[in-house]
Amino acid sequence: MKRFFTLVLATLVAGVLLVALAPNGKQLDSLWLFLAYLVPFVLAAETIAALDPQWLRRWRLPEVIGVVTFTAVFCGFVPRMFDRVIAADFDGFYALVRVLAPLLILAFALHQRLGGAPAATVRRISYASILVMLSGLEDLSFWLWRGQPVPQRWDWADHMTVRLGHVASRTEAYVFIAVHLALALAVLCWPARRPSRPGRSADSSSARHDAARAGS
Repeated sequence: MKRFFTLVLATLVAGVLLVALAPNGKQLDSLWLFLAYLVPFVLAAETIAALDPQWLRRWRLPEVIGVVTFTAVFCGFVPRMFDRVIAADFDGFYALVRVLAPLLILAFALHQRLGGAPAATVRRISYASILVMLSGLEDLSFWLWRGQPVPQRWDWADHMTVRLGHVASRTEAYVFIAVHLALALAVLCWPARRPSRPGRSADSSSARHDAARAGS
């Protein structure tokens, strides 16, 4: 329980610092800012993994949390996104999307945890999904859905630029996406640690000892 509340506090502090650092969803212009965006997500994912589902199973809290999650998206993000579209403020719209996407990942992970999923499952969902989000697959899908040629230079993809150190070419973007998707698949396939059974080693030693006595 102590670890859970420590992570909750760390997540809140990291979130407040990020808001102070980038109050209006500042465009990514450095690797340090990119990492600053990731820290609250990682802490929140670990907080969910440390959560004991039994704490929230009273008074139908999982159902309440599900409805609250939907309400927050539908009444919080959706109207603001419509407002940015009407105001022709694409940067403001994209800033909201950049906040909403990781929150949806955490919401999915939280509901898995409330449903009894182990902490390892929460981590796999969270980290595989954030790798997909950061891969650039959404950027590629945008051009494919529009039926237009994919540009040779991806100068809008700041999440690639800050990590590559330069504007990605189309080929580099494809490789970048493929690497991230491969990493996401590796995270999903990562084996869960099996808890050791108490007394297993003692039982094995006893069995070997009995076998040795029988052979003698």
